[in-house]
Amino acid sequence: MTASPPIKHYSGVFTDTHNWDKFEHRPGDVFICVPPKSGTTWMQSICGLLIFGDPEAEIPYAEISPWIEFRLSSKSIETRLERLSAQTHQRYIKSHSPLDGVPYFEDCTYLIGHRHPLDVHFSMWHHIQNMNLGHNDHLYTDDTAANFKAFLDNSIEDEGLDQPSLELIAHHLKSARAMAHQRNVHMFHYETMSQDLYGQMQRVATAIGVSHPPELFEKLVAKATFKSMKSNALLTAPGIAGGLYKDPSAFFNSGKGRKWEGKLNEAQLADYHAKLASLLSAEEMRYLETGLG
Repeated sequence: MTASPPIKHYSGVFTDTHNWDKFEHRPGDVFICVPPKSGTTWMQSICGLLIFGDPEAEIPYAEISPWIEFRLSSKSIETRLERLSAQTHQRYIKSHSPLDGVPYFEDCTYLIGHRHPLDVHFSMWHHIQNMNLGHNDHLYTDDTAANFKAFLDNSIEDEGLDQPSLELIAHHLKSARAMAHQRNVHMFHYETMSQDLYGQMQRVATAIGVSHPPELFEKLVAKATFKSMKSNALLTAPGIAGGLYKDPSAFFNSGKGRKWEGKLNEAQLADYHAKLASLLSAEEMRYLETGLG
């Protein structure tokens, strides 16, 4: 089966979607397409738990789910693709790209995730403060007001996917909704997953064609909770082997929403709402912020 080629090429400090040119898909592959700090690692762990079906297995679910577009890996794209090709289980693959930058295959599954943009912004700030890698320190400084203004003003045309921006998150959503009519494209939201992890994991299981007895499924859900993943951060957080974080458990910050409360004033919130309204319809805004609609 041939794929529809990526419509748009994204390139930045971390990302090069040309890497997809060397990728060979396998029927049943699962593509996890989620903007940064919007639940990517969570969805990777959910897929791994459901596919392997063993709540006691010490498997680094995020590590065996490669980020194909990542250009700074110590391992070449050829080496990473060889390791992916050697996998005999159902493969699940990470992407931060909008769907217009990811190849589409009718016999694969696409799991799309989103999160309230303001939570993404503050989660990303915390994430960068916890990193030992300095490539994107310039994007988030100690000046929180300047950081937020940049988040509103930055364009995906400046540094591709690697400059956090409200525009990127909005475009990711619009790209996904343009494909949501396809039977193999499934939309998820961080808020809904937080409120009903069991039900959302059932949706994931159905989407990827996996089923487990109720008792086992309960145990898999327990392993996918924020508390469980944070307590097992040395196994669950990506990039641990490379010493990417000052504190591995801090990769999982709080898992809670409304991180902006007490941090943004009324004028900043008004600027945010005005910018978002210029990028999305009212229905799209409602979904992006709440998962409803």
